[in-house]
Amino acid sequence: MAISSEDQKVDKKKFDANFDNIFGTKRVKRGSYVQDPETGKLVSRETYGSNARPDAPMINKPFEGFISPIDKKPVESRRQLAEHNKRHGVTDSRDYSANYLDRTTQQREAKSTRELKQSRISDIKRSIDLYSR
Repeated sequence: MAISSEDQKVDKKKFDANFDNIFGTKRVKRGSYVQDPETGKLVSRETYGSNARPDAPMINKPFEGFISPIDKKPVESRRQLAEHNKRHGVTDSRDYSANYLDRTTQQREAKSTRELKQSRISDIKRSIDLYSR
């Protein structure tokens, strides 16, 4: 059975008249939301605050495409961004928090200090063993 173009015509007046009945009158407010685990309702990420659980479901805002500064090709989805970053060995600046550099510097210095201390102790023990004979 073939469908004719007559069967596919839309009664625009009828559709417009029933638009609110079909889709509702409340318009969607754009933004980032987190599902509150206690109430189950979506709450704005900004108002939800620091008590948000890291495993709470989220709705991300739409991805805004851009032209890669590395290979000048368009990146139009999160998947393409992940592939692009992996291919070129780069990361997104959003992967790093405000205190990321301070924290990694402190960790590196603490590790370096421990290694230097252990190195000095082993050098002293070796010298004592060598000259105490």
